[in-house]
Amino acid sequence: MQEPEVGIVKDILEKLTRVPRVTGIEHKVSPILRGIMESYSDAFKVDAWGNSESIVNPGGKPVVMLAAHIDQIGIIVREITKDGFVKFQAVGWDPKVLYGMRVKLLAEKPVRGIISVLPPHIFHTYKELAEKKFEVRDLAIDIGVESKEEAEKLGVKPGIYGIPDYEPISLNDSYFTSPGLDDAAGVTTVLYAMRKVWELRNKIEAEVHFIATIQEEIGLRGAEMTAYRIKPEMAVAVDVTFAKQPLMPSEFTLKTGKGPAINKGPIYHWEVVELLERAAKEGDIPYQIEPDFKGYGTDTWAIQVARGGVKTGLLGLPLRNMHSPVEVINLKDVAWGGSLLAKFIEVL
Repeated sequence: MQEPEVGIVKDILEKLTRVPRVTGIEHKVSPILRGIMESYSDAFKVDAWGNSESIVNPGGKPVVMLAAHIDQIGIIVREITKDGFVKFQAVGWDPKVLYGMRVKLLAEKPVRGIISVLPPHIFHTYKELAEKKFEVRDLAIDIGVESKEEAEKLGVKPGIYGIPDYEPISLNDSYFTSPGLDDAAGVTTVLYAMRKVWELRNKIEAEVHFIATIQEEIGLRGAEMTAYRIKPEMAVAVDVTFAKQPLMPSEFTLKTGKGPAINKGPIYHWEVVELLERAAKEGDIPYQIEPDFKGYGTDTWAIQVARGGVKTGLLGLPLRNMHSPVEVINLKDVAWGGSLLAKFIEVL
């Protein structure tokens, strides 16, 4: 079994997860991506919308696209009440997870706050509240002011983005937790693969595009833009997938620390799937299989149907606590995923 280089993976994840990457402000992480990607590519560019792309072996055949989305779920300020509470919109969040969460509003000088909660005592008295299903529009952020005017003096206004106010930390030796691992973990996998492919560049035949896509969380838009422009013959997207954890239904069987998952189903081209499995076996890289009949919800969906269609596959990284401020990944799975992608390019 291949020994995973978790130190390199952790270093990349630390850099990515410390930069706000809410859908719509992905450009804030472009300088970090440039600093990582330029040294391992023949060409690097950022397009008008913030998709970051490195190319290795330009002019080679086939043209291959390896992609993961850089955006993370977050919030955006909708209005401020006369009492200074901040109302907001959100994408990808369950209100139960938002309830009581610490947040950071990205004004010119960041403003910290908490999403207000009702004391449990109130629910005992007011049964209608105990039975109410809270929605995002019911929630509000307390930033420690008494009026709308005070909030505005802090730079808080409609259109300001916000993120969970939680630091990335290590859990034991191989686990890592942070907001936005969906899909910083996938991008890290692609970047780790890029480093390995760069080392092999004199031995490979393909032209390889390594891409951190934007706006996946609101409709796979960056993947659609880049796949249309590049027109790859083959592609693999990398995203997180559901890992087994407490309270998770028994049908979800993928485990962290057992390797990335190769998806099998109608939208995953059989040639790509077979090549991924071959690469894993030849590289002695642990992997799992995820059957997936529907195949929607990742960049794969947009890439597969670009122009006349692209032979596309999906590599999934088992993640606990998805779409929460405490997502948990095993660094070994990320490193193995990157090694698998590099071997995939080698065996083409």
